[in-house]
Amino acid sequence: MRELMNVTFESGKFPADWVETERGCTFERGALRSGRVANVNVPLPGSGWRRLRVEVDVELQPTGGAALTCSDDKLTMAVDLKRHTHGIYFYGGLPLAEGKRAVPAKSGPRRVAFEYHDNRQSISVDGEEFIAGADPHSIPAAGTLKLQFWEDCLVHRVRILGDGEVKTPTFSYPPRRAKDFFLEVNVDFLDDLIYAPYDRGMFDQLFAEFARWGVQRCHWIHYGTHAEGFWDHIIGSDVNYRKTYENVGEIFAAAVQAAHAHGVQIVGMLRPLETGLYYSDGEGTPEFRARSRERRIGGGVSMIPRFCAEHPELTMARKPGVWGPDSENALFHRLDLVKEGDGPADFGVNDLRLYVSDDNVAYRAYEGTMEREELVEDYPVWEHTSSGGRPTEVTRRSRVLRLKNLNLRSKYAALYVEGRGSSFTNTLVNLIHVFGEKGEERRLTYGIMRRSPYLEPDVNGGLIAPVMDFRKVGIEFDTNYGGMGSACYAGDHMSRAHALDSYDGILAFARGKERGPVGRPSPSFPAVREWWLTWVRDCLDAGADGIELRVRNHSYHLAWSEFGFEPPVRDEFLKRHGVDIWQTDDFDKAAWRRLRGEGYTEFYRQAKRLCASYGKPLGLHVSPTNEMDPAIGAAMEIHWDWRTWLKEGLADSVTLKEVWPKTRLAEEILSLTRPRGVPVIFCPYADNAFRTPGGERTIADWIRLARDGGCDGYQFYECAAVIKGTRDGRVLMEQPALRDLFQREFGR
Repeated sequence: MRELMNVTFESGKFPADWVETERGCTFERGALRSGRVANVNVPLPGSGWRRLRVEVDVELQPTGGAALTCSDDKLTMAVDLKRHTHGIYFYGGLPLAEGKRAVPAKSGPRRVAFEYHDNRQSISVDGEEFIAGADPHSIPAAGTLKLQFWEDCLVHRVRILGDGEVKTPTFSYPPRRAKDFFLEVNVDFLDDLIYAPYDRGMFDQLFAEFARWGVQRCHWIHYGTHAEGFWDHIIGSDVNYRKTYENVGEIFAAAVQAAHAHGVQIVGMLRPLETGLYYSDGEGTPEFRARSRERRIGGGVSMIPRFCAEHPELTMARKPGVWGPDSENALFHRLDLVKEGDGPADFGVNDLRLYVSDDNVAYRAYEGTMEREELVEDYPVWEHTSSGGRPTEVTRRSRVLRLKNLNLRSKYAALYVEGRGSSFTNTLVNLIHVFGEKGEERRLTYGIMRRSPYLEPDVNGGLIAPVMDFRKVGIEFDTNYGGMGSACYAGDHMSRAHALDSYDGILAFARGKERGPVGRPSPSFPAVREWWLTWVRDCLDAGADGIELRVRNHSYHLAWSEFGFEPPVRDEFLKRHGVDIWQTDDFDKAAWRRLRGEGYTEFYRQAKRLCASYGKPLGLHVSPTNEMDPAIGAAMEIHWDWRTWLKEGLADSVTLKEVWPKTRLAEEILSLTRPRGVPVIFCPYADNAFRTPGGERTIADWIRLARDGGCDGYQFYECAAVIKGTRDGRVLMEQPALRDLFQREFGR
């Protein structure tokens, strides 16, 4: 293989053409020390490589670990030398391979190698292969690789080798004609309201600041008008919202007036699937329960528009017959915790603690009968289907922790362990089995994290979520850990590896299953599409200079593949394919995902016609997780057909949301937009850049990358990372160095 790159860090810096996407590292002893995390984009020479090998010489620190990921914009390979967990994933969510294997102890650096070769990917440590997976639709590695170093590891060298060079680029497009490279800013006003209410003077200050930066367009995330009700009970912001509404009336209309007064265009940015966060924070208080617009298993949800609460029949849905109360077992007499293999764990059956609750607020120790047993046996392997878990014909030698002779009748139960060694792992559908007097129970809802209380002010004027004992605040069911919602990634958590002794050390279950994810409307219903169009019309009537539509959202759930069986989907699938998807789990998943995506595409066409009638442009967002072959998977199990949107001319602009310039996906987007003169704007998440000093240098690198990568603009996402309102009516720019950067790059 040909050596493409051989980088050491003796100079105390990255190579000039590497781009930091998250800055947290230092340089010492001629090496890179990652700290909490260091992310860098590494440009690959040439047009592509059919075989690529990335070698990282890494050393564990006595007080830390060593974890690394290597990804292009399609595949991510990850290795954790501390927890001994390894995986290969499509778009960060759909596992090709996962495993747990201890890395032998060794002093000094060790070599981790990530290899892409035709349709096979693998990870090896010190020459020994640890895990491998097969990509059924392999493409040459090209453009940019993303390397992530975390857990405070020490990186001595990065070496990249390639073979089978592709001589002709996969995508081509004409050169960029426009000379202007412009700045946009995003405002998610829900976040800004955490700190203080706004009045008209503060709106004026905000857009005056944007004008000083040289902002051409502001993308303002719109959650509906006051009458829609989303704003009624915003966790952490509701009091400030009500005061703001008293001061200015409709939020978006006030923002439009202030933007235009300062010569800034304002775009109504809509996330149609962002219809309320799924958390039930505050369930322990009577005030929260009284204002919860919707109830679900585990608690109430307040951040739901009235339309969704009034029309639960229009949400995404499970199949009839697989949801509802627990169907057969009034009493559970046995719980099996099943490890993926038969090796020992860091804890045993006597370390398990069982808690029960009737309200998912206060948990108490289970005090009924119980026998404990730890054994190794051949245990049936289950798979996750659209109807839930089902046993296969395969068995696997597994370590089993069994609690039996129980008299468990409570609505909620939680198993808890003290350790966090990630030593007891299996896919969630296999990790726990619950038995009653009529056999194994299938209608269960799972929880893997504690509930968080409301955010509270910290000493610096910010907000924090205090750590609370789940026994006092309860458990969040059907919800994964924070950050970007599981709706952004293909697959679901039921089919992913989960360790009981990780995160909060909790594995809980509740009786029954919901019909669907509460408050998540289905694009397959015409009435839902018409409702979404009212949001478009509200923004246009308020004077918006355009509309943006973004699929990416913060919806959380553990089992997306169980939804998408609403009557319109079932009826149309039966008509086209002669298969009743209510009656079988074995059907053409690609055709089903495409069918579900047609509803959203129709909404996009309707939105385009509506915007055109006002003489306003319509833009779309593309994210890496929109880009999946529906035969393999899709975010929310819906095919987001952005290529059709572009080819039909529906988009007047494209925002690259977390699509990094010079990657394969960015190049394909430019090949479709550049001939049509459609501007492309780069929009990465910037908040993390300001966790450490010097965040403006990271933003400067991103602007350079966007320019060099052929984009027409850069969008700063988001305002609340650097601007804070105060209760005495001021709007403060907390990063003056960033203002200086923007003025140099974009000043009018």
